[in-house]
Amino acid sequence: MERFSDFILIIKDLIQLFGALTEVEQTKLNAAVENKISFVEECMKKEQAAVLRLRGLDQRREKAQRELGMEGASFREILEQVSQEEEKELRPLFQELSDKVSRFQSVSDSAKDIIEVNLHTIKKQLEAAEDPVKKDSIKEKNTHFKSRSV
Repeated sequence: MERFSDFILIIKDLIQLFGALTEVEQTKLNAAVENKISFVEECMKKEQAAVLRLRGLDQRREKAQRELGMEGASFREILEQVSQEEEKELRPLFQELSDKVSRFQSVSDSAKDIIEVNLHTIKKQLEAAEDPVKKDSIKEKNTHFKSRSV
């Protein structure tokens, strides 16, 4: 198992990174739902830093795989080429990484969708503000809405 020690550390780092990225995405999603633009911007800065770290980890992973003679192999292909003992240690790590990546993608897609909806709403409001007829109708709708809440 010694020959996989660096590779395993890289996989563990990737698991940790995707866990942290998911938390950032969840914060961004919540901020987008609550229209807290400054929080969304802060999350995007954190994401940019994480992407740089991800690139570095991916380069390290590729190098480790190359040194193991498994360059370009998928995790599934690696599992097919290792001993049973190595597979017992690698399989749960690969599964955990896969789960973290899937969770990240799900939260990221949700955040993207909310942000797109918010942008669409802003675009419509800007278009209406430029058109006096639409502007009056928006005022009427807003007044109507306010009067109902009273």
